[in-house]
Amino acid sequence: MSFAKSQIFISGNLEGLNCTEKSVSDLIKALLQVKPDLKKIFKDRPVNLSFISKKTIKELNSEFLKKDKPTNVLSFPSTGLSFGDEILGDIAICPEIIKKEAAIQNKEEQDHLSHLIIHSLLHLAGYDHHEADSAKQMESLEVKALKKLGIANPY
Repeated sequence: MSFAKSQIFISGNLEGLNCTEKSVSDLIKALLQVKPDLKKIFKDRPVNLSFISKKTIKELNSEFLKKDKPTNVLSFPSTGLSFGDEILGDIAICPEIIKKEAAIQNKEEQDHLSHLIIHSLLHLAGYDHHEADSAKQMESLEVKALKKLGIANPY
């Protein structure tokens, strides 16, 4: 499955992290290798990745999840309303927090970023981790997709 460059939009200050249309496409391909039925969800649906400040992600977390603190990443699945191609959704990423977490957890920054983007893509596809069973299923898919990319189990 091919993802045209025009379907992955990246904006904001990456603060030295590497995130390209190709790298996100590779993450999606890894997910499809471990869960082929996701193809119908991802096919021809654009996704937006916005790299934002700690202040901005805190404001979004407060407004949408009622949590008054910054977080590493937030996922906003499409509501189904669109003008043209139906978007898969938006992912807000805070590079400052990702870099800090990677250092604390002794992980490569890029590996941590890849994990969180895969995690977010699964949220956009309808997965969640509110219940133990769904959390196990989501984590299993993440671990398998990361393994395809040569990235160690993040858990």
